[in-house]
Amino acid sequence: MIIALVTIFVAIVGVGVALAGLTRKLGDDIKGVRDELQTDIKGVRGEMATMRAELRGDIKGVRAELVGRIDAVAAELTRTRIAVARIEGSVLGVPLPDTGTDPA
Repeated sequence: MIIALVTIFVAIVGVGVALAGLTRKLGDDIKGVRDELQTDIKGVRGEMATMRAELRGDIKGVRAELVGRIDAVAAELTRTRIAVARIEGSVLGVPLPDTGTDPA
């Protein structure tokens, strides 16, 4: 009877030690996965910051290009209006508009 109790006690202690080892190994594995994920997240955040900066630069470049094109179109429109006014003046005898007061 005592041998059976001792055997059961040793078995319980053995299972407890095995479970403690498995729990520690599982905890270490979880910590390793957590550390890997944190490293990956930091890397992704860094890449996102780089991409964000590149996009801001691209947007500034496109904005500057569009402003330049709009200015060019506005200048061409002014030249076209002046040319049309000259044609009207020479063909129809209409005087050139005063560009300082002309809303167009």
